Amino acid sequence: LVEELENVAFFKIGLRLFLAGDLYGLVRRIQEHRRGGIFIDLKMAGDISNTIADFVDHAGELGIRFVTLAESRDDVFTRHSLAAGRKARGGNPFPQFLMVPLLSSLSPANFGRPEISAEDYIVERGGEMLAAGCDGLIVSGAAIGRCRGAFGPDVTLVSPGIRPKWSGADDHVRLTTPADAIRLGADYLVVGRPIRSATDPRAAAQRVIDEIDAELRTLDRREGI
Repeated sequence: LVEELENVAFFKIGLRLFLAGDLYGLVRRIQEHRRGGIFIDLKMAGDISNTIADFVDHAGELGIRFVTLAESRDDVFTRHSLAAGRKARGGNPFPQFLMVPLLSSLSPANFGRPEISAEDYIVERGGEMLAAGCDGLIVSGAAIGRCRGAFGPDVTLVSPGIRPKWSGADDHVRLTTPADAIRLGADYLVVGRPIRSATDPRAAAQRVIDEIDAELRTLDRREGI
């Protein structure tokens, strides 16, 4: 698929690919073919400092741009994870540490907070994660705009749950089109199934790219007014 997607230069490796084995080999092959960015989404637990440190060391050596660390309701646990990661990263800017305030297939009711909206919960929990030391958040839907407004331009926002209008919703509660995500302030979009499951993945990827480019041009024109 990487070879086929010659118009894509940033790839996410999740748990399914990780379990297939040879993570290092896969990263190297992607870099050889595309020389682009790699996002490892394993939501590493931070209960053991040495585990996080070793993972970050290897990620840095491989040139990984983003890694996800596990969310915990215990802020001590979250700070522990991030402190270990930052220490291992040293003065290097990468990998950046991303955390998920609320999975796009869940709602606050799943955490005993039915009285609060998903967006309010995400801003609240996201602020706690950033205060603990993470570099960015993985958010979708209207929460993108809320987080951009709350946390400013320097926080990296990655948006999953991206579904162009021509694709299905799957299991996500908060869906966002590529254009909407860009307009709301996302820095990076995660587009999986609409491309991977398409009859022509390259053409599907190009449709997403064209939609992003069109929205960026619109935003540029508005800023120029």
